[in-house]
Amino acid sequence: MQYRWDHVHLKADDVEATVKWYVEVLGAEAGEPKLFRGSSEVDLDLGGARVVVHGELCDELALPESLHPRMGVDHIGLTVDDLEQALGELKAHGVEVLEQPWVVSPGVRMACIAAPDKVRIELWEHAS
Repeated sequence: MQYRWDHVHLKADDVEATVKWYVEVLGAEAGEPKLFRGSSEVDLDLGGARVVVHGELCDELALPESLHPRMGVDHIGLTVDDLEQALGELKAHGVEVLEQPWVVSPGVRMACIAAPDKVRIELWEHAS
């Protein structure tokens, strides 16, 4: 069996605002909004990865209290050619930098930013 990437879902308090942020700030391409189980839903193309944004679903069950909120998706990782330039552009959009650039390993630097809906995004720069 071979497994291949298909998509990731992001739950949003405000689907339209979240989609707008990913389009305007990260350059994602948005598909047409549709209705899915009582919520607006939009597919984004983010650098070739499918990201599905939707709100609370009409028949959604609440998570059990025992489920620690850090036990799901921790972050999204994106690669950029120039980390300093990317951070400058993001700061111009008012994006909060959660972790300043640091060297992960020789030739690899990363920084973290805050996205809507408490999503953390890591930006990776690999030396060529």
